Amino acid sequence: MADHGEHRKDLRQVPGPIRRGCCAARWLATWLMLTMPLISFASPVTTLRLHSTQSGLHVFTAGLGFRKGDVPDFAHLQLADSQVTVKARWNDGSVKHAIAAGQISLVAGQNTEVVVESVATEPGGTALTASDIQNANPSALVDLGAVGAVSLSTLLATPVRTWISGPEMVEAHYRASPNGNANIAIWFQVRLYKSGQLWVRTWVDNGRLDVAASDRSYVPSVVIGGVQVFDNGGAVLTHFAHTRWSQEAWIGAASPVEADIDTGYLVSTRLLPNFFGDTPGQAALDGLTQVYVPFSPAGWTPQMGETGFQDQIGLLPLWDALYVTSHADSRARKAVMAQTLALNSYPIVWKDSVTQATPLPSARPTWTVDGPNQGGATSIGAGALVWDIAHHGSGGYLAYLISGDYYALETMADQAALCYLMNTSGNGSGTARLMTGQTRGMAWCLRTLSQYVGIAPSGDPIAADYRALLASNIAHWAGVVDTLGASGIGYFYEYDIDLYAPGTIAPWQQHFMMQALGLGSDLEPLANMSAYERVRDWLYQGAVGILGTGAGYCFNYASVYNAKISDGGNDNPASWYPTWAQVFAETHGSAACGNALLGNSGGAPSAAATGYWGNLLPAIAYAVDHQASGAAAAWQRLTGASNWPVLRNSGFGAIPNWGIEPRATATGDLIFADSFENP
Repeated sequence: MADHGEHRKDLRQVPGPIRRGCCAARWLATWLMLTMPLISFASPVTTLRLHSTQSGLHVFTAGLGFRKGDVPDFAHLQLADSQVTVKARWNDGSVKHAIAAGQISLVAGQNTEVVVESVATEPGGTALTASDIQNANPSALVDLGAVGAVSLSTLLATPVRTWISGPEMVEAHYRASPNGNANIAIWFQVRLYKSGQLWVRTWVDNGRLDVAASDRSYVPSVVIGGVQVFDNGGAVLTHFAHTRWSQEAWIGAASPVEADIDTGYLVSTRLLPNFFGDTPGQAALDGLTQVYVPFSPAGWTPQMGETGFQDQIGLLPLWDALYVTSHADSRARKAVMAQTLALNSYPIVWKDSVTQATPLPSARPTWTVDGPNQGGATSIGAGALVWDIAHHGSGGYLAYLISGDYYALETMADQAALCYLMNTSGNGSGTARLMTGQTRGMAWCLRTLSQYVGIAPSGDPIAADYRALLASNIAHWAGVVDTLGASGIGYFYEYDIDLYAPGTIAPWQQHFMMQALGLGSDLEPLANMSAYERVRDWLYQGAVGILGTGAGYCFNYASVYNAKISDGGNDNPASWYPTWAQVFAETHGSAACGNALLGNSGGAPSAAATGYWGNLLPAIAYAVDHQASGAAAAWQRLTGASNWPVLRNSGFGAIPNWGIEPRATATGDLIFADSFENP
């Protein structure tokens, strides 16, 4: 094992090779035989890496994602002072996501790895409760000037929810509206650890679905533990409608601990895409926005509706992808969390005035952002920042996965709500509403909903409603593809059927849909995945077909910006061309096939990391993963092109968003070599 100054918390650590894909089963069997007396009641699964800039006894909280079947019962840390709370399970009952907390002695600047294991019996211990927080009596005050002020001390007896309760840590949430304000609520998110250490985040939201909202201006003051942590420099803060801002601090002396599960293992869980894994340069990591400032866009595009490459577009945004490919680099981790906070500077907050929570489609069956029984919208602004449904990025997903932070979970829920509320009420009521609009907007909403309900806590009523919304949309499209039968090019929906000329569409937007359902199916967001997989597999015909041989569509033309799929004017997929050979003939005429990848501008192989070849990579990669007919051969044609190295070396180290490849080679080895050992 490489020496990087790390020390092990437990000598029963799983050796590095066991955590890799190559020969994992053989290594694991040998290792278990040698160490069975030590772990007769537990099985090691992965590792959690803990790091601090200061030496001493520290508390921590971390999110843990697990591969289906790895943890049949409960997860546990091989650390005396720790707890693991299971939040979500796969359809087979095994653990999918959990939140760990505890305390540990760390040496400044050194990584300490703790084994995460599977145990048959949930560890016991007397759980801390919200009453313990009340007894600890943390102080926090949010003053919004003329709008009003709220003190945490007045709320401690009446928490809105207890998010986590265990022997090492309890987290509870509290809320009040200053002066009974109908639009503004002040929240306190409080964690109390067994050691007595307290962490408090406060956030202020301004926006209700069913109450007219307006921008508010005030000079804010946030005091936590008697220390002022935010006053906006004494200047007036404009709090835009349907946004929220937050601040956080420890009460007393505390040093932040970075806690990260092995990113390679996370990739193997299929909760994350299989990125190429090119090592990012220092400039790419240094260039990430790592600090949150209220109402700053951070890394998000201020006007999301802009055309061209954007850091946020894809299955995961740039900062999330860099977190994975950098093996949890500290800069990328800070960026992941900062961007989640910053996304709330956009108008994504549309709470229901009755529940003060993300609105339920079933409870607001006719509502849109414009009110009940109204049409849809494509974008909505807050000051200089504009959220756009066709260009919105994945927000909060990775942050919640690696941290278990409720704020990140709620950010996901709020984006899912916008996908519902931005679609016209004419598309259906409640959870039966169909999400349509631009092809790419539909694709990204399917991604957003799948990520949210795929990782949300089991039994969460808000997630259950959006799961029903996702299920109804999938059921609709499953009916469409079932009617189409076996014939077709793999497209079942297109918004811009006459995009640039009669019958032309943008294949790269279809590729967004393929990859969204590819990742989404891996997350298992629905209890019954059969319809989801039928729709996904139908779409894969598109990725395979556009990478076809000369007898069909010439694969080297696959990055085309637009293609002709019909004679025009008809959005019924049954009327579109039945074969990719006809698509090629109608789009390119008698052009000759070749073995060099073609393209211009964003379609050129040299610009793949930010262009249309890159958009195709995740689609065909997931098609190979899910063993779509012809997908493996299509991938081989692509990677066998004479100038494939140009595409492969087009910048995926700095911009890994689209650099996704199939998980398995011919021998079944995991391509992405996981390890904290190779940062």
